[in-house]
Amino acid sequence: MNELDRAMMGAPSIESPYCPFCGRPATNRHHVVLRSQGGGDGPTVTVCGFGNASGCHGKFHRRLLHLRYRDGWEFLETSEPTKYQVALDMEGWRKL
Repeated sequence: MNELDRAMMGAPSIESPYCPFCGRPATNRHHVVLRSQGGGDGPTVTVCGFGNASGCHGKFHRRLLHLRYRDGWEFLETSEPTKYQVALDMEGWRKL
């Protein structure tokens, strides 16, 4: 787990019956810090999509949707797959 991931581990989960990014029914949970990176006990966000392949859940895994915590959750959607460290420096982050 890197320094950026460690900083998000204490942030609250985002729980809603609807996907906070597109408004469709939330059918899945995404670990903000991937389980494979040690985030199994960290915050999650309820999202639309099935598995890791579709909806907003799939966008996270394809690096098209990013979250960060700065006095509350913010998100950024990109048109191309973008590494998280690069996305952090981009404009367009929106509060949830």
